[in-house]
Amino acid sequence: MLISRSVTVKARVTPSLRAELGAEMQRVIRDIDNEVARIEKALLSVPSTAIDASGMLETKHKLLARKDTLLANLKDIANLEDGQEIARGQIEGFYDLKVGDRWPEVMACEVVVEDGVVIAIREGNAITLSLDYQNQSETSGEDSQEPSGG
Repeated sequence: MLISRSVTVKARVTPSLRAELGAEMQRVIRDIDNEVARIEKALLSVPSTAIDASGMLETKHKLLARKDTLLANLKDIANLEDGQEIARGQIEGFYDLKVGDRWPEVMACEVVVEDGVVIAIREGNAITLSLDYQNQSETSGEDSQEPSGG
């Protein structure tokens, strides 16, 4: 029986991923700054009886709180280590379910991406590595199934 299941997508941290995440956060922060400026301008330019000032102030405070969270996230991004894996989202995938399959293993699936290239697919307890990483571990004498960070 073919079933649909959630597949976690993870990204391996690289300098280019860190730059991409940082740029994304900075773009959202700029958007928030622009929206806060628009709200402040609206509050100053229109008589308070003509607008819902309390609602606009509440929106402004929520935006500023969101900005503080994003600034903290920006600091966290700078501290990510190369090779570390971070969750980037979920996708739907299909699985050919058979009698006798172990449910936790059926539902455990991850795809790991590094700089836009799938480097590992993990299903249940099994790990599938790309040829590039298998060759690296053979030449470096490592026995690990997981590619090393860096």
